Amino acid sequence: MPLVRKRVILADPVDGRRQSLAFFLREKEIDVIEVSDGSRALSETLLQKPDILFLDLAVSILSPERLIQILQSNPNTREMPIFFFSDQERSITGFRPGVDQFIRRPFQEEEVLQRIQRLLYKDPFSEEFAGDSEISGSLSQLNIPDLLQMLSMNRKNGILQVEGESASGSIYIERGEIVSASTQNLVGEKALFRMISLKEGKFRFLPGKVLIRRTIFTPNQRVILEGMQHDDELKRIGDDLPSPHDTVELVGCTKDISPDDGVVREVLVLSGFCSNVGEIVDNCHFPDLEVYRALLLLKQKDILRIGHLDEPVLKEELFSLEDLQSIQEWLMRINHTEEEGICRIALFIPEPRMIEDLARSLGKYKNFEADKVFFSLRSKEGFPVGVFGRLHLSENEPILLNVFPYQRHISPLWYSLAPDPVGIVVFLKDGVNWSLENLMAVFEFAKGTSTGALLAVTDKAFSGFSFWKNTLRLFRSRLERIDCVLEVREMEEITPEFIRDCLLAVLKGLPDAEGEDK
Repeated sequence: MPLVRKRVILADPVDGRRQSLAFFLREKEIDVIEVSDGSRALSETLLQKPDILFLDLAVSILSPERLIQILQSNPNTREMPIFFFSDQERSITGFRPGVDQFIRRPFQEEEVLQRIQRLLYKDPFSEEFAGDSEISGSLSQLNIPDLLQMLSMNRKNGILQVEGESASGSIYIERGEIVSASTQNLVGEKALFRMISLKEGKFRFLPGKVLIRRTIFTPNQRVILEGMQHDDELKRIGDDLPSPHDTVELVGCTKDISPDDGVVREVLVLSGFCSNVGEIVDNCHFPDLEVYRALLLLKQKDILRIGHLDEPVLKEELFSLEDLQSIQEWLMRINHTEEEGICRIALFIPEPRMIEDLARSLGKYKNFEADKVFFSLRSKEGFPVGVFGRLHLSENEPILLNVFPYQRHISPLWYSLAPDPVGIVVFLKDGVNWSLENLMAVFEFAKGTSTGALLAVTDKAFSGFSFWKNTLRLFRSRLERIDCVLEVREMEEITPEFIRDCLLAVLKGLPDAEGEDK
């Protein structure tokens, strides 16, 4: 039986790639309405009521954030799924896991088609499509490890769709090899391990060519065995395993945690803004077993408190009332208004691990909200970029905290993601020459904005270099010409108090100039 013809709106400002994708989808008997900007995307969506909106995050006139807000507040479009396209991973205000999808360029057009089919025809066990399925049945009769072995032996291509009580998702097979898996907002081995443990539920295998980015590189036999071992070990831990609903609070010192213990460091970061065990396990990149082991270890060391807590640890206010008044006066004085009234602080850091230190330090304060999407999407490799948190200082829009590596070759991202920050904080480390080269790029960025305050944070290695001091005088002179104040502070270690003071300094326009290197 042929698929019911569906309608989508494709909003992309680049004519060539929009027309190419539209042509491909029309060949697959999908009606496509093409638009090039956010304003037309809104009007056509309200008029046509499509099944899906494809929205490139580079659309202009009406910003994607404002478009999403309008559509999700309209009862006629509130439930409509949105596929977001972008050249890089980024946080999206209003993104709904399980409803919306993010597709990173470059992508294969077949991948988009498969996502449409999974979303619009998401009952994989419907009798209407039974003829298209090579294998379907109950997990109680044929479990997932056996299914994967069978598909491997026959070198099948296709998607194994699974629906169970605790997890539902898809496993992608290419010539019998597992190349990817997804469930909810999880991908890769973590998602696969969750589905391998299912004993009850339904499955359906959809044969066909799989064009999807590979996220699982471990050979079949090994990854299946690891998944079964993880399941057995979680059962062995048994009653010691914390409940997903247990509250988690950071109560001890983390100074002695090894910088190389990735899962422990990530759990500590997540404990600062996730309210319970389940949220930490879901948002952590590592497999569930490793996350639970880290939680139990930190509980044993009295660093985390886990359970039903009657007396939660109270978080402090980030700034005093006097400081808040000074911040408001400074923002009004410089008349800082970005698009939609958004204020940002751009933080430039030398290594990805510092993001965890910043988030953990700010997690002490109740005015800070970490961006869960940012931390759930960031990859184990590479340098995450974007909004990692927000400061809620008033009833107005929060102040966004953008984080970037201070590397000249990616400076175009700074201008697009943080076009006009209210302040800039640069953390300098190690090699002076290397830091100065990239610091120069940050200063050039500041010249193209209305930023009024730039704070450079150094370690002690810089203080003895006369070349460094002379260079700072030059930079300070250049910034003064554009009404931007430069301050330098020395940092021994990252503490909540020091990070708070740095943010306060740029939000007040650096009036106190404490620690400035004259």
